[in-house]
Amino acid sequence: MLPPLSADSARLRAHVVQGLARNRIPGLHFPGNFLALERRRFSREAVSIALPVGPHVADAASRVGLPAVILQVDVTLATAMRPFLLPGVRTATVSMQVNFTGVAPVGELVCEAQCLGFSQDAVLPQAVCRGALACAGGVVCYCTGTFVQLDTPAGVNLAPTAWEVETAGEPPPIEGTPLTAAERKVLKHADRCLAEMAPGERFIDRFWGSPTRSGDGKASSRFPLGPHVNNRVGNAQGGLMMAHAAATAAAAVPRHRLVESIAAWFISPGVGSQLRARSETIQHGRSLAVVRTQVFGTARKRVLEVITNHAVPREA
Repeated sequence: MLPPLSADSARLRAHVVQGLARNRIPGLHFPGNFLALERRRFSREAVSIALPVGPHVADAASRVGLPAVILQVDVTLATAMRPFLLPGVRTATVSMQVNFTGVAPVGELVCEAQCLGFSQDAVLPQAVCRGALACAGGVVCYCTGTFVQLDTPAGVNLAPTAWEVETAGEPPPIEGTPLTAAERKVLKHADRCLAEMAPGERFIDRFWGSPTRSGDGKASSRFPLGPHVNNRVGNAQGGLMMAHAAATAAAAVPRHRLVESIAAWFISPGVGSQLRARSETIQHGRSLAVVRTQVFGTARKRVLEVITNHAVPREA
């Protein structure tokens, strides 16, 4: 039996429940509904998506965790191509690059992106998108990505995304209604995370993270999959996989704890019960380090290739 929840934990659990309620409205995946992402602009000229700050994503200093940052970047870049497509189509990330400026992601984050166009001669045209994520303190990171439109899997019905339709108000309360099997799994995972959280730990780092083993310039981790990390077609959300790979890479070079840039290539969907990440240091200098991370799924099928650049922090 889990111990009774503190007042702070009860509020975090209530936020998870509210995310589940929002997720009952078609148009977004649970990770985006959990973050309560908000559309600020949606046009062919630019799209803008905001992430409200709160204890579900930030620490006591309102610094937002990496999983939320990368997910917001991924969602915004992918959304930049949607004004050029029919509503509700399935899109997928092909590659993504994020370059951090050193400005801490504190408080509300707003990511704005533009679609620069589509490749002309490919059988499967790729949209090239770029953007920047900022907070009150300045630009946190610059980002680019390539995306494609894919066929919707058989048996999956995708509604127009939350960015393509007008929505208003909060969803109907979920309390007192039967939970689906997926909703029960999310809530069970949240309860376990709340029971295991250490003092001062960010909830999101526990909710979307996992333990990492490291030593001799290498690191490895397992990323449990389930409805708490899934996209609209039931695969692991790309931004969350990318953030997990970057966190594993950082564990391989603990002295170079600043993640300066992340470059990822998406090879196959993240499916199954878990993903495994393996990081190996390519270059380890006095100031900078480069780490390669490979993410594997079921039967060691390669899911993701990631190269990260790390730096030693400047002394205060």
